[in-house]
Amino acid sequence: MSRSLDSLSRLATAKPIVTLAVLAAVTAGIGAGMTRLGPQADSSVFLPADSRVAEASEKIEAQFAGPRDTVSATLIFRGPALTPAGLAQIDRTVRDVESNALVAPLLADRIVSPAPVVAAALGRDDLASLSQQQIDEAAAGSPALDRLVGHDAEGEPVAIATVRLLDRARAVEKAAEAAGDGAEADRLAAEAEALAGTLAEAELAIRDIARSSQGSLDAGSLSPAVTEAESSQASGSEMQMLMVIALGVIAALLLLFTRSILDLAFSLLGLVVTIVWVMGAQGWLGPDGVGLIGLPNTLTTMVPLMLIGLVVDYAIQSVGAYREQRNEKHEARAAARRGLRAVIIPLGLAAVTTVVSFFSNVTSPIPANGDFGVVAGLGVAFGLVVMLPMIFAARALVDRRRESRGSLRPARPIVGAIPGVGAAAEALGGRIARRPAPFLVAIGVVTVLLGIASTRIETVFDTNAFLPAGGEAIEHVETLDEAFGGSTEDVTMLIEAEITGDRTIRNVIDLTIAFSDDLRRPEGVVGDIKSSLGLLLLDWIVDDGTAGDNYDPELRDLAEAANEFRLDPAQVQALLDRLEVIDPEEFGHVAVNNPDGVDTLLIRFEALAGDPARTERMVAGVSGLWFGQADEFTATSGGIVGLEVVGAMTSSQTSSIVTTVLSALIILVVFFWITQRRAALGFIAVGPIVLVLIWVLGTMALLDIPYNVITALITALSIGIGVDYTIHIIHRYQEEFADRREPEAAARRTLATTGSALLGSAMTTALGFGVLVFSSLTPFKQFGLVTAITIAYALVAAVVVVPPMMIVWAAYQNHRLRSAVARAERELGDTA
Repeated sequence: MSRSLDSLSRLATAKPIVTLAVLAAVTAGIGAGMTRLGPQADSSVFLPADSRVAEASEKIEAQFAGPRDTVSATLIFRGPALTPAGLAQIDRTVRDVESNALVAPLLADRIVSPAPVVAAALGRDDLASLSQQQIDEAAAGSPALDRLVGHDAEGEPVAIATVRLLDRARAVEKAAEAAGDGAEADRLAAEAEALAGTLAEAELAIRDIARSSQGSLDAGSLSPAVTEAESSQASGSEMQMLMVIALGVIAALLLLFTRSILDLAFSLLGLVVTIVWVMGAQGWLGPDGVGLIGLPNTLTTMVPLMLIGLVVDYAIQSVGAYREQRNEKHEARAAARRGLRAVIIPLGLAAVTTVVSFFSNVTSPIPANGDFGVVAGLGVAFGLVVMLPMIFAARALVDRRRESRGSLRPARPIVGAIPGVGAAAEALGGRIARRPAPFLVAIGVVTVLLGIASTRIETVFDTNAFLPAGGEAIEHVETLDEAFGGSTEDVTMLIEAEITGDRTIRNVIDLTIAFSDDLRRPEGVVGDIKSSLGLLLLDWIVDDGTAGDNYDPELRDLAEAANEFRLDPAQVQALLDRLEVIDPEEFGHVAVNNPDGVDTLLIRFEALAGDPARTERMVAGVSGLWFGQADEFTATSGGIVGLEVVGAMTSSQTSSIVTTVLSALIILVVFFWITQRRAALGFIAVGPIVLVLIWVLGTMALLDIPYNVITALITALSIGIGVDYTIHIIHRYQEEFADRREPEAAARRTLATTGSALLGSAMTTALGFGVLVFSSLTPFKQFGLVTAITIAYALVAAVVVVPPMMIVWAAYQNHRLRSAVARAERELGDTA
């Protein structure tokens, strides 16, 4: 192994120009993948791939026009809405929306607002001419207005109007897929491409119309495209801004530690190249590349910022190692080679452990976590591959020329960059070495207390948390929560059962009737069912006497002949065949009559969003109205996806932590056994990290920071950062112990050198991640805080827990050595 390390270090430093040229060429090749990066994925990327909801979504996608063939946009009016001026403004805004060129072609039905309700109750169209008394009388006891008008937390009136838009692009795309190959399929595909984005444009147009509404009411709108635009801007442009801030903070710290503009420049260049590599690799591995991972998501957008905090440690350690060799009077090229050889084992081992820790996320049931694990793991590996050869090759190139001119100055040790730290660390090492018991007892007490607290940590998944604090979207969400119990979302229920069965068709109709009854409607459901086979049947067999009403006498006769669908399945089939003939488009949206397999039905309705407990009760309420097999139906929506994600995270939380810890332990035990026949060092390196995980989870519970898709990443990060610190302590301790064979003295010297260097690494990593606390997104803010806490705990574990363990290990090594010497002396005596 020693020869391999010598060869590798010579390869990187013998011809530094070649090394740097190779890095530049590889950067160009990998960086080209950035052109293949797609748009950021939506929240569906967090849905566990093997869940019933995911399977139902795939079936809906494959068999119907799409799970969201309609989208709701909510117009929100703050102020005295039930006044002549307020109603007139609402009416004007609604008419502007209905007449907009982008919105009009996509309207699924008339916009529901308070204005037409009051107008219909009074039989008046001129709302501005109404008296307040007339409006108050019309509003008194009106259930329709109760669902459209409320009050926020401050008591200010709030009115809403619901706009339902058709996703025509998706419908045409499905038609193109069904058409197969040929001219018609090509025509439909071209039409779908032309329609792509029109739904989002219409939603944003509604927002702009609301913003420009003139009158006494403050108007706005909330819809998927509006929230997505605001969220993407926050997680995209804001993340870029935070990266710039992080680079600035890191640059200041690097300058403090290195006191060298060149070392600062080389380090920052290495960080930039690493980020280019990881973003390029994400493009090559993504859907527009080889397809191994999905589109960029909320988690992977954090990776470049994370790498700034993680990879800078490689730069600091490399510069420090090079300067140590220079101070031992080695010329520049030899110092670069020897310095690279000195750090490649501890840094490489820490990097491999961190990479494996991140890669353990691949086993997560949540696709976004798996993609994050791949991207973050590659990023750490790239950071090591880039930073080490770049730092040593660049220093060898520059300093060799200075040597030839006689202008090379003595190297300044990084250990002394912060005055007094080395002496304080050595004093701490002495106290720990002489009296470790008080420190270990305190660690034990803290671990028990935080371990108890960690059992109370809450697991959540809330897409609204990814809306920027203080933004327009989150303000609208909070207003709807206060005034109406929450914003609404589309819920799609997939039913897999034989349609001609007596129970199935009656259940569908019973659901339609139950949803129209305020007393039987499940909690959280808003209004009647929007579309279903039962609604379609009732629409065509009931004659309400109005002109243009959907009514078919033949279908009515078939329904009567079927005796309320209780007799011959053949009669029910005839009924369905007739319904499909007279309204094929709508029938295709609500039913698939499969003669060779299980039939499928869709029921669509609206429900309140934003409260997971209420969503869970809503699903249970709908289930209670379905008198059939429980596995015959599956409901899907954004809120239900959240429940699935929380369930997956809760069930896999323990196994994920155990897998990550075991992976790191196996790697380190195998490494130390193969290289030194000292497997115990692997346990010493990983053991303290288990304590760090307990401390972090307990602190999160005490600070009311939930375990969510962002903060869950702290498991792998704790392993990566913590093992990095413990390995450095172990590696340096072995060197000091090998020189003196004095366990306590080795501990003091280790903390005086590596301990103080780790403080610098901890500061740069903590501040690199710490910029996340300035994010407007709550999960990112929480992650930044938790990471800073993790780094502090990892440093404490490395300098307080590891030295006593190493002293015990060293004492055992001395005991073995003495025993071996004594045995050898006895054997020599016997021989003599």
